[in-house]
Amino acid sequence: MKKRKWSLSTLGISLIVLWILLCSYVFLYCKLVAVGYRLEEVKKKYEELTMLNENYRAQILMFSSPENLLKTARMAGIELVSPSKWCYVDVKEVCPEGVQIGDTAEAGTK
Repeated sequence: MKKRKWSLSTLGISLIVLWILLCSYVFLYCKLVAVGYRLEEVKKKYEELTMLNENYRAQILMFSSPENLLKTARMAGIELVSPSKWCYVDVKEVCPEGVQIGDTAEAGTK
């Protein structure tokens, strides 16, 4: 068996290819780390906005409760009067042939 000697040009090309691959690896690794940091920032911002949204929903439910609405109406001097007569109309049923007899239901005062 003969030992094969590396020529200077083959060794130089190998080192250049190795250098290009190493630089590509370092560049891609740095980009991946930067994307990870940005993803973490976006995740924190999303969690913060979700928490604020839940807080606002709770406040809306609290402010729209009947007790709070009555209290606000009294503070503003608005008198809430229930109508003396309510009118209810029942929805009629569907005929056996599949034709709908009535399709409206209304509620209001007379």
